[in-house]
Amino acid sequence: MAAPLGAQDALPPASSTWSHDRSGLSLPTTLAGFTRGQSRQYDEDGYNVSINFRDDASGSSADVYVYRAAPASVPLWGDRAVTGMFANPNLGEVDVAAVRIGRFTPPNGAGAESGLKVVTPIKGDLASSGLAIYAHDGWLVKLRMSSRTLDATAIEMRMAEFIAGLRLPAATRPAPPLADIADCTAPLKSDKKAKLMQLDMMGTIMLGATLGTINEDRVKNAAKASASSRAEPVWCRDASSQPQYGVYRSGGEDDAYLVAIGDSGTSLSVGRYDMGPLMKPSRGFLVTQSDGVTELVYPPFDRLPLPEQMLALPGKISPVSSISLVPGEENKQTIIVPPK
Repeated sequence: MAAPLGAQDALPPASSTWSHDRSGLSLPTTLAGFTRGQSRQYDEDGYNVSINFRDDASGSSADVYVYRAAPASVPLWGDRAVTGMFANPNLGEVDVAAVRIGRFTPPNGAGAESGLKVVTPIKGDLASSGLAIYAHDGWLVKLRMSSRTLDATAIEMRMAEFIAGLRLPAATRPAPPLADIADCTAPLKSDKKAKLMQLDMMGTIMLGATLGTINEDRVKNAAKASASSRAEPVWCRDASSQPQYGVYRSGGEDDAYLVAIGDSGTSLSVGRYDMGPLMKPSRGFLVTQSDGVTELVYPPFDRLPLPEQMLALPGKISPVSSISLVPGEENKQTIIVPPK
């Protein structure tokens, strides 16, 4: 996850319920034998938060995360979370053969068999550790639990009890059953550096206006979509993936892909565009950055960029468009015109 802005200055009274207004999540003082501790906020507006729980009697801890993500995909972000879990040098020695990975059905009608859980015994300071993640109406809910004394079977039972006690409004858009992510059968063809293309004022305005129209259509189509039509894309993991980020392709595409940064929900995606006579350059590849709250679109590349080129954009290259993805505010867009 991203570095927190800081813990709450004052926790709610010990007898009160902790609530997250944006998602509707509420947590009691005690849950599955754990006592609630501090909460942390990882962004300015409270779309990415975590809450710590402890069970000192068994030497166990649990952290609940609720956050927006782009895309809000359990297979994709679950893959990143598992990768980060096993790459953590503080975890201890993991016996890969003893790791248990499976599906589970989250509470509050979030979707049958739509959650991912991972449990493993550990050699070292910890005896076991587990991870669970699921989607609830556009939010991701993630649980990390570790114990110094509980074995893998016991911690799996505690995780199930903990998840069952999470209180959220009844889901209106149940997530589809969890789909596995496999390695892509062929590598990306982005073996040559791409070049950023310069847009003039008119080109920037035309591109921004087109992106705004596309987003409006996307919002309308999402509102009309039935539960059966919200199928999860079939992702594959590209060989260029690293511990710090994952490269994923939908349907094995070789001219579009997504870079998932860490496991915090922020991604960079790239794909072709063709504006015809509306603007120059009329064709190229657009990179979009999103955290499920805001979508930024950068100037186009002349060819499919390398993942390293996409990761170098944030903070260094000004985007041409910023669009809100907050429900009810999807029409809020800013077109960023370059100076003359």
